Amino acid sequence: MRFNLRQNLYLKVFSLLLAVVCWYVVRSEQEQVKDFAVPLQYVNLPADLDLSGRVVDTVIVRLRAPEPILRTITEDRLAAHIDMSSAPLGEQYVTMTPGMIRAPGGAQIDHISPDLIKVSIDRRVRRDVPVVAEFSGSPPSGYEKVRHVIDPPLVSIEGPANEVAKVTRALTGTILLDGETSDYEVAATPIPDAPSWSRVHVVSPRGPVRVQVTIGRAAGSPPGGPSGGGKRSGASGKPGPPRRFGIGRGALP
Repeated sequence: MRFNLRQNLYLKVFSLLLAVVCWYVVRSEQEQVKDFAVPLQYVNLPADLDLSGRVVDTVIVRLRAPEPILRTITEDRLAAHIDMSSAPLGEQYVTMTPGMIRAPGGAQIDHISPDLIKVSIDRRVRRDVPVVAEFSGSPPSGYEKVRHVIDPPLVSIEGPANEVAKVTRALTGTILLDGETSDYEVAATPIPDAPSWSRVHVVSPRGPVRVQVTIGRAAGSPPGGPSGGGKRSGASGKPGPPRRFGIGRGALP
């Protein structure tokens, strides 16, 4: 029997198109995996407790889902959390499970890294420490820094007890003396002298402290001083409005 290619041609073309469509649908529904960096939140921690030491704040979550679903997932739609409501004092390890991850429907949690999170909890305490101003540079020839006054001289810090105990001062950040020929005032944000990852922070005062710097004639300088010198604040000799200054954690905007 001779094979007639043209016999039922339309039916054959339709079958071919249907096969192509089915292949495309099946291919698009094949599951794929993708890794996401997800912020890790510690929730329901009692008010009198605080996290201590280096805190893991991000986990890598591998999701498995059909490609069309995976393509629509962004990191802002994902969240990871550890419930701290019943966590005891001290150091412990928490195993991450899929139930701690919030992900869109149709996506499966394939892997979490790290899957074991070290958590340290300590009592939250508060105490006062002195504010220390740090200076850099020097006034022009013929002038010198006579003194400085910090108001208020103390700030209250708060955080986990073992870290608060190690903090002996709060720093203003570096205040420049270069080019200064008259008294001036700086508004600086005090920062606890602690590692950058520490949770110790200033709780009072809420705003900046004021550092009043007195600039005077250097001993042995000529009576008139260098040309162009004198108080920038006018005949009254009072310092002008404070300059806002901040550095590091809690810096002023």
